[in-house]
Amino acid sequence: MLELDHLVINTRFDTDAARDQFAQLGFTLTPRGYHTLGSINHLMVFDDSYLELIGLPADGSVIRQEIADSAPGADGLVYRSDDPQRTFDTLAAAGLEATPPQFFSRPVEPHGEARFATVRLKPGQFEGGRVYFCQHLTPEFVFRDEWRTHENGAYALAALHLIDADRAAYARLGEPSARFSLAFHARAAFDARFGSSAAHVSPRAPRFAAITLRTPQWREIGARAKDAALPFETSDVHTVVALPRFDTLLEFVP
Repeated sequence: MLELDHLVINTRFDTDAARDQFAQLGFTLTPRGYHTLGSINHLMVFDDSYLELIGLPADGSVIRQEIADSAPGADGLVYRSDDPQRTFDTLAAAGLEATPPQFFSRPVEPHGEARFATVRLKPGQFEGGRVYFCQHLTPEFVFRDEWRTHENGAYALAALHLIDADRAAYARLGEPSARFSLAFHARAAFDARFGSSAAHVSPRAPRFAAITLRTPQWREIGARAKDAALPFETSDVHTVVALPRFDTLLEFVP
């Protein structure tokens, strides 16, 4: 069973702006992290998963190539691994090409060092974005109670929406948990699903395009988006907020 670990929004060299927009939307963000790989990040942590803003130093002092090469916006789908070597072997047995387990870390002041092991699917096998698996070697430095509560009430990631991506390729990864789903759309169906908000998502495809989050305050998100000068729509079933600077939609549902 595939369990979501986190989703990634690539901010490239614009991490400050992304951090500020998400804070204005009512999210609690972790302090800036500095990976030993050279990237920087902020997290929005929920009970058992998180949304990550990842980027590179604005001064260009460090370049992590796969981030620099990726378009801004929703870019990473990360499932959880309990045993990276076994994950690598399982993927290989399924005929998928992956990199051997890679170990890296980032300081979490004043608590300690968050350490991770990842197995990454090599590019070209999955349309839309980067796909990989992550094991948390020190989860106590990531899933901390003080970061799990958000003013906007968000408590879970519910779905990642893909445009013109091959559903069958993703099915080769295994059976996903019922708590999180991948929603596959042709462009016309995506536009119909998200209405006028879809105009803020560029026509490039295949791609990751929208993220669905759960919150009891889904109707109130529009007021936060208005204060942040972000386009939004509220209907009987959801509020959709566009992030034009990051070519991504956020959908808030009960």
